[in-house]
Amino acid sequence: MPLIIGIDAIVVGVIVLIALTKGVERALPFCAFVLVLAPLDSKIVVAEFCDLTTQRVATITLAAVYLAFGAGKADERDKERTPLMYLILLNLGWSLISTTNSIVFMTSLKATLSAVLDIYLLYYIFVKSVSTTESVHRILRAFVAALVICCVFGWIEAYYDWRVMNLFPTIVHRFTPGQGGLMLDEGRVKSTFPHAILFGNALALGIPIAFYLLTVAKSAGQRIWLWTCVLLMFWNMYKTSSRGPWLALVLSAILLLLFSQGNVRKYLVVVTLLTVSVLVIRPGVWDTLKNTYLETMDPDDPRGQSYQYRYDLMHVASERLARDGKRAIWGFGPESFYYAGFEGVDSETGHTYKFESCDSAFVETMVDTGYIGLLLLIALLLKPMLVSLRGFSGLPRPPNLLCLVLLVNQVAFAFMMMSVGNWGWGQQTFMIWIIFALAMTYPRLVRSEASISHVGQPERIALCEPMTALASL
Repeated sequence: MPLIIGIDAIVVGVIVLIALTKGVERALPFCAFVLVLAPLDSKIVVAEFCDLTTQRVATITLAAVYLAFGAGKADERDKERTPLMYLILLNLGWSLISTTNSIVFMTSLKATLSAVLDIYLLYYIFVKSVSTTESVHRILRAFVAALVICCVFGWIEAYYDWRVMNLFPTIVHRFTPGQGGLMLDEGRVKSTFPHAILFGNALALGIPIAFYLLTVAKSAGQRIWLWTCVLLMFWNMYKTSSRGPWLALVLSAILLLLFSQGNVRKYLVVVTLLTVSVLVIRPGVWDTLKNTYLETMDPDDPRGQSYQYRYDLMHVASERLARDGKRAIWGFGPESFYYAGFEGVDSETGHTYKFESCDSAFVETMVDTGYIGLLLLIALLLKPMLVSLRGFSGLPRPPNLLCLVLLVNQVAFAFMMMSVGNWGWGQQTFMIWIIFALAMTYPRLVRSEASISHVGQPERIALCEPMTALASL
């Protein structure tokens, strides 16, 4: 407990100090850093109905300084409609409707209120406070810095069999041995995250961001640092032994290779060559990857059972909702899956078994809030993707590259949602919502800064191509 109190005190003090001396916007990167780095186990149980996590402390403090110093200084940008707000309100409203019909009312109510405090409030502050592309870059650098520290903890965990989480009180999670789930994460690197797969999720988002930051690095020192970060994140990704994040990273690499500009392609080629070299020099790595694939295809292996589990889960959930029209509409209530008693039949033994984990965020949403809730979630995911896609196709080079990276992040996260319950659980949730905020604001910031540049330098702009002028930003 003293450690957690000390961490929270430092978080509050630093956010307030930065906000007082440099403004609320400059406090955003530190807040993003804390949200990714701090474990969910870093929490103080205030009451049975309320846990005060370090992430929640950071968000509440940020909200307080925003109200005190940021909201009162709103410019014309702040008077515009908040991006995604209608979809967020629809999702929130439907969650409340589902909560009123929940089989576990208090659990669902707590989950809904937590989403407001931890996610929606955070998104609102970021989307309203980010006013420059440089702030966007600072937030992205904070993501990478937090993940690298997590990777250092992961390295210690892998080689010295000691986890930084040993310093925190033991908290029972969904994948704690004996608490459900077919694939436990014992022996897999998870750093400060509640599960190795979730750590892999965050790394799958962080690596493309690091590649982008390499393209805007201004010194050799920055590039050396970022390459160190990339290699360390790749190593930890491998050590998570998580198939979904591996595939998501491959998907991200393919999209970047097909649509990105010169430097990112060169970096991908370098990483590919390094990967091939490692597979040749260390054949054990190749054997691990090959065996993972073979085990996934083997129905008698735990990995194969985990793979098949997801298909069985979808079938059983759809069948259960089909039997009850009302539940198909509004579901069983937010976070009700673990109380709904979903059961299946083992095709080989004929024995009935209980689905104790929901290894798909989409299935969990479908069960919790019905098909309407699932459609609202899909709409919420698609909107920032479309904004990023339009930004990538509509903005000139090189500023449009970040739109592509943010789009790749969102596609990868949605892909990972199919195989793990990562929506609303784990630090990567904060990452994706901040990415949503950046995706919704970045194209407008680029156009705004380009407009200011045109006004400030009319003669130069008249003589230069618009692309050259934007590249100088």
